[in-house]
Amino acid sequence: MFYMTEMSDVGYIRPIDMNKDIREILREQFTSKYVGRYLKDVGLILGILEVTDLGYGKSIIGSPHIYVRAKFKVMAYLPLKDEVVEGEVENIVDYGMFVSIGPISGFVHISQLGDDVFIHRAGVLQSKKAKITFRKGDKVRARITTVSKPSPAAILRGEPIVKVALTMRQPGLGKIEEKGGEEKSG
Repeated sequence: MFYMTEMSDVGYIRPIDMNKDIREILREQFTSKYVGRYLKDVGLILGILEVTDLGYGKSIIGSPHIYVRAKFKVMAYLPLKDEVVEGEVENIVDYGMFVSIGPISGFVHISQLGDDVFIHRAGVLQSKKAKITFRKGDKVRARITTVSKPSPAAILRGEPIVKVALTMRQPGLGKIEEKGGEEKSG
């Protein structure tokens, strides 16, 4: 789910930047600090929208900077268990498919595609009985079944920050046809 929330943190103003827009300086600092990070209870920070409130500046002995507590609005994405999402198939593998659901990818295991048996052939997943075919670029509707805990070391390994498991086994979920109708997979 995408949403806006307000956060608070301390930023600093360098002496050379005293004649510049303080809100913009702090927005840039918070952008470099938070965007792309996954925070518990907030989610994946997508952007710092604006600095809304500034406290009084404080100086610390031995530092030339002025430190300011600021409140700022952020745009975040927090995947929630049992949330129904729509996305586009990014990649198909032997054991399932990856679906882009906003700024992150979710994974649908081949056993969660529907009540039919699905087979991976030539980059597509096809069911035996209903003849439903999933290809890269297809629009699908799924339900989030699991959201893993954020791993700070995942970025270093080149993995996603959080892993999201999806299912399409319930009625109303599955492939969405372009004509406005829906093709059932479950």
